[in-house]
Amino acid sequence: MILKKLLSLVLILLLAGFMVGCDKFLEGGILDSDPNRATDAPLLSLLASTQMVTNGFVEGDIGIFASLWMQHIAGVQQQYNSFEVYEITAEQFDGAWGQVYMEGGLIDMNEIEARATENKLRTVAGIAKMCEALVVATAADVWGDMPYAQAAQPSKYPAPKYDKQSAVHDAVLALIDEAIADFVAGQEYFDGSYDFAFGGDVGKWIEAAHTLKARILLNWAKAKPGNYALALAEAQQGISSTDGNWQAYHSVAVGEENLFVQFKRDYGYIRVAANIVEMFKANNDPRLGFYFEPNSAGEYVGSANAEYNESAIWMNPETFGNAAWHYDMVTWEENQFIIAECQYNSSNEGGALTTLNATLTGIETRWADYLGGVSIPKYTGISGNDVLKAIMNEKYKALFLNPQIWTDWKRTGYPELTTAGNREVPRRFLYPADEANTNTNFPGVLGLYHRNENDPN
Repeated sequence: MILKKLLSLVLILLLAGFMVGCDKFLEGGILDSDPNRATDAPLLSLLASTQMVTNGFVEGDIGIFASLWMQHIAGVQQQYNSFEVYEITAEQFDGAWGQVYMEGGLIDMNEIEARATENKLRTVAGIAKMCEALVVATAADVWGDMPYAQAAQPSKYPAPKYDKQSAVHDAVLALIDEAIADFVAGQEYFDGSYDFAFGGDVGKWIEAAHTLKARILLNWAKAKPGNYALALAEAQQGISSTDGNWQAYHSVAVGEENLFVQFKRDYGYIRVAANIVEMFKANNDPRLGFYFEPNSAGEYVGSANAEYNESAIWMNPETFGNAAWHYDMVTWEENQFIIAECQYNSSNEGGALTTLNATLTGIETRWADYLGGVSIPKYTGISGNDVLKAIMNEKYKALFLNPQIWTDWKRTGYPELTTAGNREVPRRFLYPADEANTNTNFPGVLGLYHRNENDPN
């Protein structure tokens, strides 16, 4: 057991080593091809590394840029001053793109799935498929069209073709259904210490699978309004309590810390953004002090867009600013906000408002030890679009640092963001420079403001 736990910590340490230089947040290590890499690594070791890369992918560049552009955090120094105002080059996305396709990503995911299926290790296969689903679905959200059907098969497809964003997400939904079937079937014995999310609890994996399906379906509702009903049906089978949240594991050991904390400590280029601070202040939300640490004067002051305020506050060192704070990836809170948004868009405004307030009560319960019995303000006497605005603003607060908030904003326009000079907020990542230089099927340069298929104008 100890050896297996050490394996997980070593793999997280490798993730920390990906931060090479100040211009790349996560790259290198097991993300890069290694000609000396063992060709027959133990299956469970591959499963461990895949989970770590999945966590690092969501929490790393994907999470940090989404949080920056959605004004959860602010750039205050060096190149993050430029990133703050959307001045960024394609090279910045090489590392995150590589995580999708290389070791720990699709190459290992596909190998795990094939070997596990062959040996009737259905729980192992299910976990690998869920990791693949989360990584690929997130990648399609931020990039749009991408190689998938032909990806990670370099001998057969050295220049994989790009699939439409809709085809990628449809394939991922089918993959999640396969994962659910794997979890239902299970296997004779599975060592839960190799499952860093749920310790081998397939019931929690099944609920997380339904929530992830609901997320993907909802992310298409702007283009396909019928998806509200489909997303609602999935969410109703989704994560049933915060004990079932899919999180990235962290500890206080050097190299194993929360990646936002590591980045702030090692480089100091980011602080808390003014937007989310002011949202908490606006209705005396007790989560202000739960999320953030006040300055020496006892004040909560964030950095506004393009203000570059190096004196802005940082996260509470006992919570989000703690090295061992586990990072939420797919959660009960998100599941409930999905239900509320779907209810609202299905002409069930009253039900949506009830779900919203019940969700806030559930969040109070989760953080009761920190909030000291103080209630989060609830919503009464609102109707129409104000209900949707409340749902999305509360989801924005609850999914702090989660890249899903960017896709939510593209779908709904909430939260309402103020930018310096009224700059337009980006709608996608740039395709990475390495891809443009090496894949002959590269579709051409698409800018930050090109709208992906699920984000029609």
